[in-house]
Amino acid sequence: MVATYETWAEPLSARLAKAALKGTSVKASDCVLDIGAGTGALSLQVAALGARVTAIDLSSAMVARLNQRLAPYPECKALVMDGEALTFEDSTFDVAFSVLSTTLFSNWSAGLDEAVRVIRPGGWVGIVHWATPEGADIFTILSRALKQLSLPTSSPDVPKLTALMSVHELRAALETRGCEVIDVERIDAPSPLPAPESFMDTLDPIYRRLPTYRSLDEDLRDELRILLAEESRRWIKEDVPAGRTAKAHLAIARRSSRQC
Repeated sequence: MVATYETWAEPLSARLAKAALKGTSVKASDCVLDIGAGTGALSLQVAALGARVTAIDLSSAMVARLNQRLAPYPECKALVMDGEALTFEDSTFDVAFSVLSTTLFSNWSAGLDEAVRVIRPGGWVGIVHWATPEGADIFTILSRALKQLSLPTSSPDVPKLTALMSVHELRAALETRGCEVIDVERIDAPSPLPAPESFMDTLDPIYRRLPTYRSLDEDLRDELRILLAEESRRWIKEDVPAGRTAKAHLAIARRSSRQC
């Protein structure tokens, strides 16, 4: 799904990454870690600043694509690695970012532990974490459409993000890990959307990672295609003007210089 992700998911991640970068003091020659980098929404911005970025992701296809895009920056690289079990030494990086990846971890606590562990004392950490159960707008629209289908009782449940944290919980999680929290804010995270008439077919490569979607037979898929077009039109007409789009939490913190 790399090409579809790059077109329809990366623009959102890039906006959130820009906000995270603005809250830190990343500069040329800094050593930066991008956890759950995807196709490079944050990494490419960091590389353009002249910093040395190491990007990690579990997907070998995402990593391969990102290494292509990082080719003009010889001091930058992408690696296949689990964000919950980083193989770097303590205090390796000046800055670590996780843009939406901690929400997807099976153990977000371990992910935060690792992010803080690998930055030096006094270094920065930037976390962007989903604040809504479905995550991006494209998944909220899908969830609404699926609820209107008569799914077989054996169908897998529609997945929701379970690793959600409030502003206060995210602040407390970082403070518990020895970080001085500079700011935690709730920010809008609207996604770019395909045209309603091609909504399902355009996003099919992304949706196929969801068991509920994969389980649909041909008749249900045809019905869903119509429902998704209707829901995307309703979303654009009603929800977007009312500000009912996806939300995320952005936390900016510094690792304490004291031993924790």
